[in-house]
Amino acid sequence: MLHNVANAQQQRSLEWHDAKGALGICETDTANVYHRLPAYLQPLITKGAWNQSVRSAGEYLHFRTTARHFRIKFVIQGKSYAMPHMPATGVAGVDLYAKDANGAWNWSPPFEYRFGDTCVYNYRPVKVIARGNTGTDGMADYYLYLPLYSILEWISVGTFEGERFEYLGEDADQPIVAYGTSIMQGAVASRPGMAWTNMLSRRLGREVKNIGLSGNGRYEGPIFDLMSGVNARLYILDCMPNLTGFSPDTVEKRLRYGIAKLQEAHPDIPILLAEHADGNPDFEMDTTLVNKYHRASVTVSRIYDKLKAEGVKHIYLLTEKEIGLDINSTVEGTHPNDIGMMKYALAYEKKIRKILNEPAGDISTQMPVEQYRDGYDWRRRHEEVMAAVRDRHPSAIIFGNSIINYWGGEPKPEKAAPRGQDSWEKYMGPASVQNAGFGYDRIENVLWRIYHGELDDFTGSAIIVNIGTNNLGLNTDDEILEGLDFLVKQIRLRRPDATLYLGGILPRRAMLGRVLALNPRISKVATANGCKYFDLSKRFLKGNALNDALFLPDGLHPNAKGYALLGEGIQQLLQGKLK
Repeated sequence: MLHNVANAQQQRSLEWHDAKGALGICETDTANVYHRLPAYLQPLITKGAWNQSVRSAGEYLHFRTTARHFRIKFVIQGKSYAMPHMPATGVAGVDLYAKDANGAWNWSPPFEYRFGDTCVYNYRPVKVIARGNTGTDGMADYYLYLPLYSILEWISVGTFEGERFEYLGEDADQPIVAYGTSIMQGAVASRPGMAWTNMLSRRLGREVKNIGLSGNGRYEGPIFDLMSGVNARLYILDCMPNLTGFSPDTVEKRLRYGIAKLQEAHPDIPILLAEHADGNPDFEMDTTLVNKYHRASVTVSRIYDKLKAEGVKHIYLLTEKEIGLDINSTVEGTHPNDIGMMKYALAYEKKIRKILNEPAGDISTQMPVEQYRDGYDWRRRHEEVMAAVRDRHPSAIIFGNSIINYWGGEPKPEKAAPRGQDSWEKYMGPASVQNAGFGYDRIENVLWRIYHGELDDFTGSAIIVNIGTNNLGLNTDDEILEGLDFLVKQIRLRRPDATLYLGGILPRRAMLGRVLALNPRISKVATANGCKYFDLSKRFLKGNALNDALFLPDGLHPNAKGYALLGEGIQQLLQGKLK
């Protein structure tokens, strides 16, 4: 079977997409796109730190394509492919993931790979739900993680001729910037996607810029200077494993410089310090090693306590206990295996979600996630909404799904002309309402958008939430209610002074009875969270049935007449006149 797939690749011609032209691989040094630090730093930092920075840990290629077969070719400098405690697949391999239409991550195992003068990875047909819910056809997003411990000279992605293919640059989201040691660089993960920073990135939906420098993460001033130039969402400082031989005074001096430098440039951005985790905390026979690790943890813990006592704000500490390595977590008591990497990722995720006030619940309606179900560029619309909020300073914003998306205003809907532009201009324009409706959005997708900045620059007085119809086919009523409760709590936390309006789900032909029974329960969620509840259902009914004259044939989306009724209702809501 493997030979048949390989032969199929050989029989069809391949087009090669050289990654050197890709945007976003390394925004600091265009001459060496796979290096993690800019060239000007080389004479300013230690030789060991520079030698590790040219290895591509944490870097990835992001591409969008209709292809499902892939052949990856690349060349590693020095032809060094493995270490005694780390396999070649982690040291010098690549790792392919896809993000499907529902925002879920999918891993693609290679059916064949080999290391040599030219390294090759072959992938069998990748099955992924593509954009627009078109099964395995259409465009899908892929992330190819690059080697953790090798110097990459070049890499190219091969797809069958005729397939659409494009490299994508970085998202506009604020990244997490992490400075650390070999553990952060990825030692000794079995493959690049298993490095804890890459796992954390996927779990949080944020890029993690990896400045893990094996054996050389020592809080160097020039690296702090570089980090201060990045408008990050959070900084991670996790260098204690490489500072065990340094005096506490030296560590404190370096940390004080770094924290001051970061806070001078970005006074409100959180900084997370970390203790030194030990893989055998209770059973290690080498007490000298245990004591050395523990002293490193005590050193950073005392520095943290001292800074807090001095009134330094926005600093946090991740303890070795919270990381929780055990006798199954490492290769030799220090470097995490894949189990240890997962423990690191989960510990950091838990801590960071608490710091950033971005909790995730246990059911799907409480788990923030992207989506690409409707076939448009969801991330780009998200960025356009943030830009509009920042530039226009709207008085109100309305979060919703395709019903709001196709109504009117800016940004315009992506797949068709607005269906109610006249009523938007009549009712929403004078009220300065920002359209934040996204086609096929569910509750959890609005939650992701809230976490990723759509309210960060909002200074208006009214926030309208009308979401949930797309959860009806997937979730129970209780899950919808719990998701709405979770969502409005996060909105309230971010904009406590705004009036928050929570709407009942608009009626739809296929689930009319369920919607009408669910809405009174949504009103209780609104009341419990101090929201003003509104329900426009009766305006769209004719007796006990849907008024078809107000809808498109699908019995879900309003036509122009329906949007006029919706606009009138929202206007009355904002004016305090809705009955």
